[in-house]
Amino acid sequence: MTLTATFFPGSASADPVRIQVRGAAQIRAQAWTEGAGFVVRGELVDDAGVAIPLAPLLVKAFADSGAQLPSGTLSACDGRPSRGPHSEGGLVTDERGAFCARGSRSAASVTVRYEGSEAYDGGEMRATIESARGPLAQVVLRFDPPIDTIDLDRDSVPVSGSLRIGKVDAASEPPKREGLVVSLEDERGTTLAETKTGGDGRARFEIATKLLGDPGTGELRMRFAGNDALAKVTAAQPIVRQAEVKIALEGAPEGTSEDDITIDVTVASSRGPVSGGVVEAVREGVSVGAGAVTDGKARVVAAVGTERTSTLSIKLRYVPSAPWYRAGPELTTDVRIAGTGVWRQIAIAALVAGVAAWVVAGWRRAKPKPRRGDETDAPPPSGRPGVQVIGRAPSAGGWRGVVVDAHEGTPVPGARLSIVVPAFQGDGVIARALADEHGSFWFDPTHARDARLVVEADLHSTYEQALPPPSALHVALITRRRALLDRLVRWARHQGAPFDGASEPTPGHVRRAAARLEMQEGQRWTTVEKWAAQVESVAFDSKPVQAADEEMVRAAEPNALSPAKPRG
Repeated sequence: MTLTATFFPGSASADPVRIQVRGAAQIRAQAWTEGAGFVVRGELVDDAGVAIPLAPLLVKAFADSGAQLPSGTLSACDGRPSRGPHSEGGLVTDERGAFCARGSRSAASVTVRYEGSEAYDGGEMRATIESARGPLAQVVLRFDPPIDTIDLDRDSVPVSGSLRIGKVDAASEPPKREGLVVSLEDERGTTLAETKTGGDGRARFEIATKLLGDPGTGELRMRFAGNDALAKVTAAQPIVRQAEVKIALEGAPEGTSEDDITIDVTVASSRGPVSGGVVEAVREGVSVGAGAVTDGKARVVAAVGTERTSTLSIKLRYVPSAPWYRAGPELTTDVRIAGTGVWRQIAIAALVAGVAAWVVAGWRRAKPKPRRGDETDAPPPSGRPGVQVIGRAPSAGGWRGVVVDAHEGTPVPGARLSIVVPAFQGDGVIARALADEHGSFWFDPTHARDARLVVEADLHSTYEQALPPPSALHVALITRRRALLDRLVRWARHQGAPFDGASEPTPGHVRRAAARLEMQEGQRWTTVEKWAAQVESVAFDSKPVQAADEEMVRAAEPNALSPAKPRG
């Protein structure tokens, strides 16, 4: 991933800091012969494995001699004309980042190129066209459940994946998912294990962590080599190999209260010496010094101050600077301290007294302020809207909290919160609050019998529920875009096949399935097709989804329909 930052310093009127983040795009594709020509199928994802939808691609085919075949011999698998920036050989990925092209002539290899965009760097890959005796069914392979962190301190780690087979010709017998060989390898291409899928299409591995690399970022890849009926496929999963860091003293520390104390420690994990991070010295909950970690060693310089005791208890703890290191237990050590001079004690005591007087005066000047909602330990993003009680009410009563995005966990500044009670006249609002730049809000104590909490935001769906008792709250909202897509997924899964397929339903998939059923069974599926097209248009538009857009699409949502008639 590339991070580009542009700064405008120098005056209060200057524009704010602007940062542009560019991701790396990856093209995964396989190609095989089919009849007199070939088929190339794949997907475009970013460096986190997330699909890049509606992206233009350029496909080129080459003969054994290396000569490029005419672009007119290529077309999209769905029969639609070439699209994208190139009049010939151009494709556009679908909502899942997938693409498929068919060539009418025999070829030896193909290249797939992505030019990039404002958000992603471009790239190109070449695939050799494999021999096959007939059309190959598409195979979907994924890590299930996804694994993003591997603990190197464990002897082994379980990894599992699921293999699904796409639709095949109704006249042919569906291929079996059982007994298919799936291999697992790391980013270096080293094979870690092989296994066969069970009757449920799952591949299960138990990987010895000693086979994996050192702490850091990496990748796991599952591969199915394909056969005469099934296309080969690869699934990649970015991971972080993590290890616990432990610290130990190199010798008994000692010093005087008039000088800083030097404490030498060794820093290591189960994979050897550690570089990076710091070792911090803490006394009575206050940091008194730190030292950077290099080649498994750190020299911590701790400021003691004036002490009359002969020993001083100090805690040492490791603070990681990278996600692949995990801090181990703290180390407590007793440091022998010599006394300090009388005049230095007097000078330091006077300084401390002055600072204390200034702090007390500040307390008297300051007005009581509500505790910010983000000071409470917040739950991790759940992907669902809701209100959680995460702490006690403020000492003065009322409600405090923070409003965040349910998927990203980031604050939602400007969110509008209302406490509403039943009323015969008016809107029934008895209290209002506006979230600040941190997403934090505060309600004064109020009588709220049978009250409800209503939360609104510019880009997020409105959420409403019964108001909890006075407490600290964590409010999560989902964007209108995600809300519309979530409702479509729930509808499709409730409806079942053909709307709920091997992967998560998308607006395009629901729209196409409804169009096919409309041709077979009549107009009763027209409403579904139009609604899915509206979701597709609004959710994937570059413009923000407004409240009116969300209301329009939700009003068009069809009720549950009776299942489609089986074909055949």
